[in-house]
Amino acid sequence: MNLKMHTRKNLLLCLMCGLLLVALFVNQAKAAEHNLSFAVSGVVASVKVKIGDQVKVGTVLAVLDLTPFNAVKRSTEAASSLAKLMLDISEVRLNQAQELYNALSTSGEEVEKARIEYEKALSGYQNALSQDEIATWRLQQATLKAPFFGRVSAVPGYPGIVINTSAGNQAVVVVRKQ
Repeated sequence: MNLKMHTRKNLLLCLMCGLLLVALFVNQAKAAEHNLSFAVSGVVASVKVKIGDQVKVGTVLAVLDLTPFNAVKRSTEAASSLAKLMLDISEVRLNQAQELYNALSTSGEEVEKARIEYEKALSGYQNALSQDEIATWRLQQATLKAPFFGRVSAVPGYPGIVINTSAGNQAVVVVRKQ
């Protein structure tokens, strides 16, 4: 009887160790999986990979509809061009006001007005450049690329799905890091 009890305990202990190893292996496998999504909101236009595909760093996984991103980029480029033109005009006016002041043909007040307009134009130009830089970044982020070498283990995303970064990180592609 004592031998049976001892065998059962050993069997139970082996079973528990086996379950623990399986749980550890599953957790390690899941830890190696990474849910990948976009850094910007939009509508998925296409998913470029399928389950089992091998991916390397830079492989395009999915792409958002680029229409709104391209429109914003064109708008910010136009705003930057206009702001640059306004800056150039205000600089010419400031130089003219300074020359007139030096020739005693205008007051210091006119030079100050021209300087203020120049500073406003400079600020507007710098703001337009910043907006253009943000638009460029957003356009780049509309293409989801693999950040590491791995194998696609799931593709929960599909064309037409709306990605809303404000609502949390919604996986489009799941890649197991190798």
